[in-house]
Amino acid sequence: MERNRVKQSVMVITYAALLVLFLVYCKDILRGVAAIIALFKPFLAGIAIAFVLNQPYSWLRRMYTEKLHLKEKTAHYTAVASAYMLVIAVIAAVIGVVIPQLVSSVRMFAMNLDSYLGNLQRELDVLAGYLHMETIDLSSIAQLVSDSIGQMDEVAGELVPKVVSATGNMVSSIANLFIALAFSVYMLAGKKKILSQFDRILRAYMPEQHYDHLRYLLDVIITSFKNYIIGQSTEAVILGSLCCIGMLILRLDYAGMVSMVVGVTALIPILGAYIGGAVAVILLFMVSPFKALLFLIFFVILQQVENNVIYPRVVGGRLGLPGIWVLLAITVGGKLGGVIGMLFGVPTTTVIYTLIKNSVRSRERRKEQLSCKK
Repeated sequence: MERNRVKQSVMVITYAALLVLFLVYCKDILRGVAAIIALFKPFLAGIAIAFVLNQPYSWLRRMYTEKLHLKEKTAHYTAVASAYMLVIAVIAAVIGVVIPQLVSSVRMFAMNLDSYLGNLQRELDVLAGYLHMETIDLSSIAQLVSDSIGQMDEVAGELVPKVVSATGNMVSSIANLFIALAFSVYMLAGKKKILSQFDRILRAYMPEQHYDHLRYLLDVIITSFKNYIIGQSTEAVILGSLCCIGMLILRLDYAGMVSMVVGVTALIPILGAYIGGAVAVILLFMVSPFKALLFLIFFVILQQVENNVIYPRVVGGRLGLPGIWVLLAITVGGKLGGVIGMLFGVPTTTVIYTLIKNSVRSRERRKEQLSCKK
């Protein structure tokens, strides 16, 4: 008993000392942690890529094993290659659809700028006369646009040194990307062996009770992030498909490109679809202000369906996280880390919510058992 008390006292004193050191040197510690994370960024990115691709890999491996009756080893390596080919095909499709139509849309906007401004000027004149206000002259805007186009050569000349200096950073980013991809292939291909080795290390160096707690924590984290990725991806595909169908029915331009933009940006929880919708309104406004207004009305209705029906059932149902916590996670995550914070805020909050919920239920069952014994 005396030895246990001494051990507990030493642990409390050590914890308090470490806490004081952390508070005193908080900025230096966080700066050092950020430097270490930056050093291992390609490998962390590789782990993230392998984790995301693990879902299509698992589905493809089952299909190759059960439907095509391939051997386990052959199905494993074929599924790894197919998962990466699938991602490359999706990225190529996005680039092939979005960029040409975006260039065409910008060119159309530049060619029809005068007519757009003329139509807008007439509408503003009618509105100003109806409201008994002074008319707004848009000729200055046209002059400003023409002056800006005329200054493009000067701007391009100023950008040349910056582009040259940025080339080194771009090359470094490309190198890091290749390292991350290579590491993700290694992680995905050797997943079973790596997880087995990691599990053996934990069992060898950790007490059994601590090992069980850590395994439980890791299971909750992996399950939460997996369900979040599946749910968010499914929701994005559904939203993009509904957007495409609605735009085709309404005979709006660039249905494929706009739907793809909306679907990709919908991967950001709640707010992402609005970003895609804003981009789509701008693109359609270049073609026709009326079509942009028609799309805006359609998109508002679609968002109501998505927020009240699709998202709670598809994403919230998989995560088991109440809507108020989703909104809180997105808000706090966005303040702390921008778009990345929004992406990781929801699954991180799900992990915390699940741990607290399971802990509360465990304590309640324990108290009920004690009360029954009494």
